[in-house]
Amino acid sequence: MIDVLSELEQDALLEVLNLGMGQAADSLSRMVGDEVLLSVPTLYFLPRDEAFRLIEEDPHADVAAVRQLFSGPFQGSALLIYPHDRSLELVRSLLHAQITPEECRTLEQESLMEVGNIILNACLGTLANLMEIELLCDLPQYLQGRCDLLLTEKLEMSDMTHLLVLYVHFGLASNTVRGDVVLLFDATAIAEIKRELAVVLTRYACDAA
Repeated sequence: MIDVLSELEQDALLEVLNLGMGQAADSLSRMVGDEVLLSVPTLYFLPRDEAFRLIEEDPHADVAAVRQLFSGPFQGSALLIYPHDRSLELVRSLLHAQITPEECRTLEQESLMEVGNIILNACLGTLANLMEIELLCDLPQYLQGRCDLLLTEKLEMSDMTHLLVLYVHFGLASNTVRGDVVLLFDATAIAEIKRELAVVLTRYACDAA
């Protein structure tokens, strides 16, 4: 794991992502009429280039993504990332219909934004609720292009040398649709995250006493 957060802090952050993705998976499953499979959430603190390779084996590969920037006690970026060659399959699953590739591309951005809204709002909403903080979220953006460029475009993080990465992989049970949900924080956010986690852990310790 990582050494910038204690084991207890890491477990708390991973549980937040686990709860948020559980809610999102239920909603997405109802939309597509298929079981949504989730990987075990993972947490990393890595140099920037290594973080990019974790998210996409070839950082120069084209992806489709929905991204939502957020700020508050700490700031970061939440992303839903699809390999571009798989995003059209998700659109077909959402529409429950046989449509032509041309029709699918026309509806691609709108459909992927809808999925992104559900998943990213669930993750960020769970994070804010459990920490009892207010997160100010920008409007989601649909992005397409090289993975490494999309991850850093328009980010206003002050220290991008290392990134704290919360990561979970999802897929649909009946086909090859897959994607990744990523929460990115720069190194300067860690002190604030630790401070907010301390409040959460103290509160739960008092409730359990």
